[in-house]
Amino acid sequence: MASATRTRKRNPRGEGERLRAALMEATVELLVEHGSTDQLSIRAVTSRAGVSPTALYLHFADKQELLRAVCDEAFEELIAFLGQAAASQDGDARGELEAMGAAYLAFARQRPALYRVLFATPGRFGGGERPPEQDPGKRALQALVEVTARAVPENPDPLGVALQLWTGLHGFVSLKSVMPEFGHKMEWPGDEQFLHGLVRAHLG
Repeated sequence: MASATRTRKRNPRGEGERLRAALMEATVELLVEHGSTDQLSIRAVTSRAGVSPTALYLHFADKQELLRAVCDEAFEELIAFLGQAAASQDGDARGELEAMGAAYLAFARQRPALYRVLFATPGRFGGGERPPEQDPGKRALQALVEVTARAVPENPDPLGVALQLWTGLHGFVSLKSVMPEFGHKMEWPGDEQFLHGLVRAHLG
């Protein structure tokens, strides 16, 4: 889903998948612009997509279902980033962790709008709990926990370690976005340097 701000031309009738994609893309744009779901409305989404408000209900029951679809698709893309990176390490758990961390940073860099929707948009969660197999966000975290458990088999709390790694990566991404320069000639470390230090700090 690309990030653009122009109003789109109306989609010809019958192009259901293109309409669905346009509605989801418009949702991403509005979430990035407003920073939360508070000002997101059916009318705003359909106006941005160039269709009537009733057109949205051909694909989504309500705003919450639309938000879930947007986040699910973004998480599926993140899972693809993580899975491809891990597969390149021939089963070496520590190597997989570093590769997945690098993939996470690449996702944030290459898909900034989707990253912001997933991890910096208050109010976009909700709509009830789902089992992990139906929730790509849970599957993404579960994949990280499983690799962490193999990398530190002596640690009884792989979830805790995985959360520390994730929050470290998220903090790095978030702070760099709002503070690109420290001042006084200080600079952020490169992604690889930061990632190596983060994994070393938590895995020894």
